[in-house]
Amino acid sequence: MTTSCALTEHELLYDTLGHKLYLALTPFIICIGLIGNILTVCVFILTDLKRQSVSIITIALAIADSFVLLIPVSILWLEKILKRELTDLSPFWCRTHGFFDLTFTSCSSWLMVCIAFERFCAVWLPHNNKKIFTHRKTFILVLIIVFLSTILSTWFIFVVKTTRTSIISLKNHTENILLTSDNRTTNQHWKCNLVDDSLYDSMGMFSVIINYILPFMFVLLLNSTVIYRLCQRGIVELTSSITVMLTLVCLVHLFCTLPFQCWWIYYEIPDQTGDCIWLKKKLTWRTITFTIRNINYMANFFLYSCSSKLFRNELKSLIFLSLLPHEKYQNYHYRRQSLYDNMQQQRISLTHLVMRRLSRTTDFTNVGIFHSGTNVTPANNPNGNI
Repeated sequence: MTTSCALTEHELLYDTLGHKLYLALTPFIICIGLIGNILTVCVFILTDLKRQSVSIITIALAIADSFVLLIPVSILWLEKILKRELTDLSPFWCRTHGFFDLTFTSCSSWLMVCIAFERFCAVWLPHNNKKIFTHRKTFILVLIIVFLSTILSTWFIFVVKTTRTSIISLKNHTENILLTSDNRTTNQHWKCNLVDDSLYDSMGMFSVIINYILPFMFVLLLNSTVIYRLCQRGIVELTSSITVMLTLVCLVHLFCTLPFQCWWIYYEIPDQTGDCIWLKKKLTWRTITFTIRNINYMANFFLYSCSSKLFRNELKSLIFLSLLPHEKYQNYHYRRQSLYDNMQQQRISLTHLVMRRLSRTTDFTNVGIFHSGTNVTPANNPNGNI
């Protein structure tokens, strides 16, 4: 027979190593993660990588990860610092704090599945990949994921409720005081409680399956086939560079979310909240696995940078264009043959590109601006004056 545990969560976790690490690491995870996700969005929007349809998914993934860090992770960390439940401050936050966490984590997990499936098609169906994943179809797929994640997470709003509780406090803190209506005051405040514990556990297990377990299985299966295919044919040029980068991101997602899944299944099914020792162990492991899970929402930018030379080059060019706007720094290295490339993929300044674009309009000819040494247009030729 377990005894009733009268200690609060803050009292149980006080001076534990996991709790101290959580309080110290979380602000760095939030700040670094937000900066990295913003840079990721800028690189995939403003550089040559936007031509890839998968860039839409990576942009949506960075936004979803930022919202996870900005709302549920930040609020929970503030609760640990302030040693009070912020869900008790208002009925709105009581009903929506879990909803935001479930929605954004679900979006992040299923967007990761989309990345894995897109790389699967790129590796196994290279001739049909551009037809399957066009920019329009990819954008619609992202909207569907966001919509379904929102709908499947609305259950949390209906399993919690706010109740008013009254606390009687004494006006005078003297010993042997007589408790009368003159020397006591009644303070009322909100308390966030569950409507039904069994309903919460059932729906919580449902969300863990939808948000973590199913995406985990899909990503593991798809990435296994991608890695097998890459080992067969070898890594070549641009496509494989992007494939290796995104495959690494998916694998890190698997390793970071797996401990939290194991914690939920192990500790939520056998409910022994009355036992203080069991409850302390549960909260300690929750803090550790939750911190590992949060690293997943911070790490993508560094994985992109470490695994892809293309991403690093585009990021470097973007930083030079932002910090050093002088003309001599405004150089892109175009990796594909296009209408602008006639110098065998040399570095071309943006000014020359603009002039070449103007020279190809109907009002101007292409003679006199870019010409070889063997075909020089005379200065007095009317066709050479632009």
